[in-house]
Amino acid sequence: MKLVADKNGRICSAEFFPPRTAFDASRQPDGSVRVVELVEKEVPLVKPIRTREGFLMLPVKVSRVTIRAAIRADRDAR
Repeated sequence: MKLVADKNGRICSAEFFPPRTAFDASRQPDGSVRVVELVEKEVPLVKPIRTREGFLMLPVKVSRVTIRAAIRADRDAR
């Protein structure tokens, strides 16, 4: 399907772009535009612990390897 933008740079297609939906648009090296719908993902939460001094800390130490693996998995999923 070919879509043409109006004079304000807007593309309208109720079939592809439902109202109040967020999209990520990026220009590809070949000149095309890639539009991806952004979906809400469930994010794991860790409840912080308050110390006697009043600081907030994580209940367990998270290693850099674990953080790096989580970020890499999220990027690869896109």
